[in-house]
Amino acid sequence: MTGQGQGRKPFDQTEITVEVRAVNNRFLKIQTRVSDAISGLEPQIESVVKQSLRRGSLQIGVYLSGKTAASDYCLQAAVLESYFHQCAAIAKKLGTTSSVTVASLLLLPGVVGESGGRLNEVDELLSTSVLATVNEAMECLNRMRLAEGQSMGAELAQQLVKLREITMLIELRAPRVIEEYKQRLHARLVQSLAEIGGQIQETDLVREILVMADKADIREEVVRLRSHFLQFQTLLDDSSSQGRKLDFLIQEIFREVNTIGSKAGDAEIAQRVIDMKSIIEQMRELVQNVE
Repeated sequence: MTGQGQGRKPFDQTEITVEVRAVNNRFLKIQTRVSDAISGLEPQIESVVKQSLRRGSLQIGVYLSGKTAASDYCLQAAVLESYFHQCAAIAKKLGTTSSVTVASLLLLPGVVGESGGRLNEVDELLSTSVLATVNEAMECLNRMRLAEGQSMGAELAQQLVKLREITMLIELRAPRVIEEYKQRLHARLVQSLAEIGGQIQETDLVREILVMADKADIREEVVRLRSHFLQFQTLLDDSSSQGRKLDFLIQEIFREVNTIGSKAGDAEIAQRVIDMKSIIEQMRELVQNVE
């Protein structure tokens, strides 16, 4: 589910800011952007996120701003001089003139350092404040996602009602399919036998009807469908998130509907099956985004 959240917390002369954005994804994917001074906290930040989120593609930014953060960086003169002298020595050895500038050396590793060091060298108070701010942002995100989830749940419940209604229509239609087949078969036999002067054998007619009735029997599929519908509604009513189970049930519902379509051999039921498949596809798209 989609959503965004934000958390802010002052720390000494610094402000900790956390921004999170989530979009739909069947799996959990986390992208982090963290200020260099606290980059050592990335594993703990991801751990906090995973406690609050199980599905979705999430982007999270954790930043430090203020006087302290602005003064964290300084040039490492000894490292800069070492790079410069090494470049000059190599140029002399090659018999050429060094064109290395200070600006170009600033891009090399270790030239710009952090006076305060990374987070693993800083007191635990900052670590605790950062993680608390991350948790605040995740709570804000989840409040928005909860509202969206309730809306999606209501939509899924309405679609489930439609599936139940269509299933009932199919169940009412099924006996008529056998009766109409019996009438059509009887009429064809009468016509064919009249041309050759034969007579209908009732036992043969009954046997053919029974064979057809056995092939077109969808009672088991209907019973399983009703069971799946009941389980689906139970999961929707559950206070905890059940996205993966709902996804599995959608697959099972589609399988039973598809079997009904292949067994029934009736145009009206076939149209009902098409309607159900359309609804199921809409539900599948919603369910894949439910945590």
